[in-house]
Amino acid sequence: MPESAPLLDVSGLSKSFRVPRSASGSTRLQALDGVNLRLGRGETLGLVGESGCGKSTLARVLLMLERPDSGTVRFDGVDPFSLRGKELLAWRRRVQMVFQDPFASLNPRLNAADLIGEPWRTHRDLVPPKRREQRVRELLDMVGLRPGDARRYPQEFSGGQRQRIGIARALALDPAVIICDEPVSALDLSVQAQVLNLLTDLQAELGVAYVFISHDLSVVRHVADRVSVMYLGRVVETGPTEEVFGSPRHPYTAALLSAAPTLAPALAGSRERIVLSGEVPSPVDPPSGCRFRTRCWRAEDVCAQVVPVDEAGAGQPSHTAACHLPLEVVTAGIAR
Repeated sequence: MPESAPLLDVSGLSKSFRVPRSASGSTRLQALDGVNLRLGRGETLGLVGESGCGKSTLARVLLMLERPDSGTVRFDGVDPFSLRGKELLAWRRRVQMVFQDPFASLNPRLNAADLIGEPWRTHRDLVPPKRREQRVRELLDMVGLRPGDARRYPQEFSGGQRQRIGIARALALDPAVIICDEPVSALDLSVQAQVLNLLTDLQAELGVAYVFISHDLSVVRHVADRVSVMYLGRVVETGPTEEVFGSPRHPYTAALLSAAPTLAPALAGSRERIVLSGEVPSPVDPPSGCRFRTRCWRAEDVCAQVVPVDEAGAGQPSHTAACHLPLEVVTAGIAR
């Protein structure tokens, strides 16, 4: 983590939704519960976890599409939820989104030039009208497309090319942060590599920071500087990517890593698969204490009674885990 103040600082963030329980009433689904997160300038933070753990809800809160029930969000030291009018409009330019489905996120009735320039209809002062056509060409070139592609429609592009248009649209407002929600999961492997390399090159050139949401651990390991692991609405482990992947401290992280496929036969043969028992608990009625305890092979009485807090490991001040019985010793690639 950079020593300077973080660009994005999330503390104690909680968000719940009202869901119907029966004809007699409703209850609350706890999507986020006490989430802490930091993102440095020009950094990539990987966000991983099972489906339903709260990753997309967190992204929606960071984009101000949802208002948190409690906790704070600080963007460059400012609470965006306190902004109004022109200040809020200016802030919205600084956080943009690249969506999972590169076709569904593009209006098929608009050509590439209109799609990329669409944000300027709201943020009119950013690019003068006379300069917009040239700026579209510059953005197309920046993402590896030709200027002549400006008049083509989404259905005339491949999946990877559509995602490049989505990236160009996100860059049109010169953001400081781009939230990438599974940006390569719908693409072929070879195209995935091209898009990931593009994102890396753009970050080096522009200094933009990414919150990179993905189920694919190999992709996260390739692009992320740090990783946060989520389980049932909480962040259970955060640290530099190589430390988390090489020496996971939370049992859930170790289980995720043990299930990840590998193309290295030697590593696959020496790695012990951790099979979790039971199902993921419902966020409507989560377990007391540690939410992972009902599936954890190391759980003890304290895990049911006390909510664990983030603590750093010995010699790893930037690598934290919310676990009463963290893993410390690494054997054959899996922490014990």
